[in-house]
Amino acid sequence: MLEDLFGNGPLVKIIDFFLENRFWDYTKTDIASHSAISRTQLYKVWSVILEAELVKETRKIGATTLYQVNMDSPIMRRLEKLSLTIADEKNKKTLETEELQLEEVSVEDMVAVKRSPIPEGKKTVTMRKITA
Repeated sequence: MLEDLFGNGPLVKIIDFFLENRFWDYTKTDIASHSAISRTQLYKVWSVILEAELVKETRKIGATTLYQVNMDSPIMRRLEKLSLTIADEKNKKTLETEELQLEEVSVEDMVAVKRSPIPEGKKTVTMRKITA
């Protein structure tokens, strides 16, 4: 989501990748591949990522080090919050453009269309009608 606001530079792509996949750890090769950048681009910004403590080492497999997002970092927590805010705003605009309308439908219409059981004492059911 940060790419929507800050463009698609390598640093932004890496941060987006880590925010969307924060429960797992990855090698640098995996990070570059999943972020859709080259390893050269990754290495150009890696020192910035480490200095800002955006990632942390989780384990080593042989000579390979795996990294995971550092959600203890105040910077990363704020970036996550910003990313969620961007996503919320984007979703609001999408919903507004689709113009969802609520319409009351009689129980008889609902039974005829859906054939679903109707709770006793219920006269109408609110259904969502999407108009394009």
